[in-house]
Amino acid sequence: MLVSFANHSTAPVSLGGAERSLIRFVEDWQSRDPSMTPSFITKAPRGKFIEALDERGWRYQALRFRGWALPSSQPAPAAERAAFATVDYAAVRAIIAEYERNRPDLVVTNTLVAPWASFAAAVLGIPQAWFVREYGDLDHGLHFQSGRAATLGDIGLFSGAVITNSEAMRDHLAEHIPAEKLSVAYPIVDTERLLRTRSDTPTVTPFPEDDPGLRITVVGRVEESKGQHRVIDALGALRERGVTASVCFVGGWKHPGEDQRLTDRARALGIADHVVFAGEQRDTAPFIDAADVCVTPSTIEAFGRTTAEYMTLGRAVVASRQGGSAELVEPGVTGALFDADDTAGLADALAAYAADPASAGRHGAAAPDRLATVVGAGRDNGAAIERLVALVGTEGYRLPQVARYWFELPGAYASLGATSARAAVGLLANRVRSRSGLVGRVLARPGVVMRKLARR
Repeated sequence: MLVSFANHSTAPVSLGGAERSLIRFVEDWQSRDPSMTPSFITKAPRGKFIEALDERGWRYQALRFRGWALPSSQPAPAAERAAFATVDYAAVRAIIAEYERNRPDLVVTNTLVAPWASFAAAVLGIPQAWFVREYGDLDHGLHFQSGRAATLGDIGLFSGAVITNSEAMRDHLAEHIPAEKLSVAYPIVDTERLLRTRSDTPTVTPFPEDDPGLRITVVGRVEESKGQHRVIDALGALRERGVTASVCFVGGWKHPGEDQRLTDRARALGIADHVVFAGEQRDTAPFIDAADVCVTPSTIEAFGRTTAEYMTLGRAVVASRQGGSAELVEPGVTGALFDADDTAGLADALAAYAADPASAGRHGAAAPDRLATVVGAGRDNGAAIERLVALVGTEGYRLPQVARYWFELPGAYASLGATSARAAVGLLANRVRSRSGLVGRVLARPGVVMRKLARR
């Protein structure tokens, strides 16, 4: 059985949760069925994800592409959309060619961002499924070019099955995708590695050595949506109450100066000496193990991998109520929940642990069993594998044959020597006006729009 998996990220610094989940899923599938041969469509250039594929000897094709969800709150200008259509549809053509050479039995898209392998599968009628592991707009600030409802609806249209990483994500998709196509498979954390490395000496001293207060660890990429600023504000509120606490942030950052901006925020609150940035770490377990309490302060998390890692290592967790972490943490038993916009609520939860340190130990001790109960059989990789195997041999959603012609258009017009994306749009408008027959009639209405763009 040949299964093609499509991923969207190069993972330039470290593997993200989606990449880690996909790798573990494929490993689990191969352990159950050694005849399952994986191949991958992924984004160029080379990054940590391709390194991971090479380490495992898995075949891949790396292509340059963008996607239908872009890192902007506003639609991209017409010229920019035209330019990227050339690149994106070139990727579709390359994937179609790959699937014709080595036809997979199933195509699995592991990203909400880039549908190009899905488009290629639909041209050839190959059955397909999607993993949806993120909200896109709510958690990462992406802009869906055709709107959220249309994008999610299209995913449901293409797919025989859509597998989410939490009940919260399934509920989110259920507004746009038929319920019978949706199921949950909670990601699996690397328990063996976490337990093996927890006693290692941290590469950075996580907390001030002379600080007797509450010790807090936060693991995750340092950026606005991950909510590190909320923890700093909560520590400022604790200081005003006379409660001492320190935090260690473990994770890298994409935006230069993000650590400095947070440090300035902490300095203004008088707590800069209680904040440590450990940076990107290969092993996070020693930093988790050094803490009394761990926090997941994200605006919203589709699953909450760090929450699961904290619980695996027996740590009480304070997490934002929005998203998947709320399914893992049982308030008053394994931790506490707070609303992401309620800094006082986060401060209250931390203050309670500072006042009663033994409760942190009790909640942490209960955490592994709670986690095992939530993510156990029926909502794990095994169940997802069975769901995907059932699609093999079925007829996949098929686009009309003219779609293949459409995917070739941007590259064809670009090859004619247009000097800019705007010129390419103008050239396309002129070509449309000069065409006759079926294609001219099909393109008549879009041509009106093209002419307007060409005159700008």
